[in-house]
Amino acid sequence: MIKILKKFTDYYKRRKVLKYRLYKFLQKHSRVKDDSPVIIVWELGGFADILKKNAIISAALNLRGYKTHFIICDGTPEACIQRGLEKKENISEWSLRCDGCIRGMKYSAIEYSVEYSFAGDHISDDKKKEFRELSESIELRELYNYKLLGVEVGMLAWSSVIRYMKGYVIEKKDLKKEDEIILRKYFYAGLVNTFTANEVIEKFKPVSLYSSHGVYVDYSPPVLLAYLKGIKTLCWSSGFKDFLHYFTIPKKPNKLEFRGITDEEWKKRASVPLSEKENRFLDSYIHHRFNKGNKRDFLNVTLPESEDVLRKKLGFEKEKKIACLFCHVSWDLSFDLSKMIFDNANQWLSESMDAILKNDKVNWIIRVHPGEEVSGSLYTNDDFLKERYPVIPPNVKILWSDSEINSLGLYKIIDVGITLFGTMGAELPLLGKPVISGGEAHFTGKGFTIDTKSKEEYFRYLDNIDQIEPVPPEMIDLARKYAYSYFIQRQIPLNIINKKEGHFGNLDINKLDRLLPGNDLIIEAICDSIINGKDVILDEKMVEASGLEL
Repeated sequence: MIKILKKFTDYYKRRKVLKYRLYKFLQKHSRVKDDSPVIIVWELGGFADILKKNAIISAALNLRGYKTHFIICDGTPEACIQRGLEKKENISEWSLRCDGCIRGMKYSAIEYSVEYSFAGDHISDDKKKEFRELSESIELRELYNYKLLGVEVGMLAWSSVIRYMKGYVIEKKDLKKEDEIILRKYFYAGLVNTFTANEVIEKFKPVSLYSSHGVYVDYSPPVLLAYLKGIKTLCWSSGFKDFLHYFTIPKKPNKLEFRGITDEEWKKRASVPLSEKENRFLDSYIHHRFNKGNKRDFLNVTLPESEDVLRKKLGFEKEKKIACLFCHVSWDLSFDLSKMIFDNANQWLSESMDAILKNDKVNWIIRVHPGEEVSGSLYTNDDFLKERYPVIPPNVKILWSDSEINSLGLYKIIDVGITLFGTMGAELPLLGKPVISGGEAHFTGKGFTIDTKSKEEYFRYLDNIDQIEPVPPEMIDLARKYAYSYFIQRQIPLNIINKKEGHFGNLDINKLDRLLPGNDLIIEAICDSIINGKDVILDEKMVEASGLEL
């Protein structure tokens, strides 16, 4: 107990020192003036740890002469990303959590010396009343398609409800009458946040807007609105390992490819062969991602002894090809603002299953996403498949979310993969395995996947899946270029975080000088991308300087 108390005491001592040192550092080096261009930092998720990361970049922007202003949630939207069915809260109790979020956000904002105002400062009581009346009276069929200032608020409300329900609601017909109030609450939040974002933009006239995620009613409104207004915009999300991040700009109206890359940047990457050093680096990354150096994959599952052992374990005939459909966590944010040829993930899964069960030309594997176990799903694809398909033919095997099958072992034995947005779409082609996609994912349209544009085309490929040939060498080459871009150049490390405190640790007080212009290539690249509105992509020098750990 004494050790635990000492650990917390030391942590808060460090934070006090950080607050003082950073304040003095900014006082000495900040180049912000009264007429400096403004960058808005949107903070309506209520996560103090996310605010800290944004504040680190904010400090670097201040040192480059840009004035940053944070917009912090004060409970005005009411419905937010903090809510969830698993928390078993009554709607009347939602506001009780707001004080805790506000205290945490204010504490971190003061600690990092950021200028901020609350969301409620930018919307009147009369406007809130107007939006409340609209959210309570609008017909549901109108709500789903409702736009405010060009932003698809109804769609954002629906995606937020899907997340709130954690798998119990994926299709609109699943929404129970008693749960309509949840949808209307998120619709109200979308209206409020879109209006607030517009007021903030009109008041501050920012040259750029910066936010985490860019999804749901919490983060999407300012990002989509800024894009429609021609304002530079950049969002970030966490990468596949601690201290790594994706920094992405929106590329189309009311759409965000969460980890996408612009066509222009992809053309540049695709036109240049990977160097010998880049090829080695990519091979090393893939090896460590799937093996961790000791025959275990990133899910910590042991590799099988051989492909024959795994095929025998699954009970498959050797002469038949193997096709694998990779499920998603159906309520996950990869579906937010994403386009696909199906109405939703459940429709894709059920209609694909219907086609699979009729097709005995190949052996089939249905891989339920291992993330179901750790993501907080309340109703999983395990549950969905067991309810809908109690009888499965011998040529179809379902690998449940707790399966002990290693990913690389699985990749090696299958001949074709099927997905909507899964990362395996960028991984399988590296092994010469074709991927059929039913959605517009970050890896589609790059020349190494089978991108279907309609249900008819999609099911033609499934019907004739035994005829699909391996990926040819020139497409494997393209896939390797994309994989290098996606896994190496696009995963951006923040090496100025105190790594002893983990991925959401504080700024390392011993590295304050690295915030200054010219002292850290990565910080320089992030600031440049916020200012100029472009994806953050490491060049060769940055990759070497990043100290990227495999």
